[in-house]
Amino acid sequence: MLLLYLALLETEEDRAKITKIYETYLDWMLKMAYYYLKNEDDAEDAVNDVFLSSISGGCSIPMDNENETKPYLFICIRNSAFRIKKLKSKHKTVNFDELFNLSSKYDLEDEMIEKETKKILLTCINTLPPIYKDVLTLYVGFDRTLKEIAKELVLPFKTVETRFRRGRGILKERFGDVDL
Repeated sequence: MLLLYLALLETEEDRAKITKIYETYLDWMLKMAYYYLKNEDDAEDAVNDVFLSSISGGCSIPMDNENETKPYLFICIRNSAFRIKKLKSKHKTVNFDELFNLSSKYDLEDEMIEKETKKILLTCINTLPPIYKDVLTLYVGFDRTLKEIAKELVLPFKTVETRFRRGRGILKERFGDVDL
């Protein structure tokens, strides 16, 4: 697939960028897509969708450091996976081969991927001002409800709710569609 992507690009700089992303993140991207879709073919489609949309959008993937690249790719993969899920839910079919052959090389990695997803979200959250960071860290990192956070921080519920909403808004503005 890499050759197809490279053929679609015009500049050598863009080719080098896509090659680096492909070689560095392909396996991780496939695992993340599989985590959401539970189907290897759909996971590959999601990854292809990310690469093709990036190429058509002018290779907008940030490559300055891994702290920007991985969260960006994570959001792209997640959004692509959700689009595929939504399309498939409209046209539900039962694949009996998959139904009775539930073993997959990715099943054992689900827990690890979930932890990595939380880690990436927490990395994004750490860029926020402290008043928002505290609320979102407790929500994502420690699975607390907003009511529990209000009790722990000794704040009114409405204040916690507002900080959560505003912090999530800042994350969406910086990193795209963030689902907390």
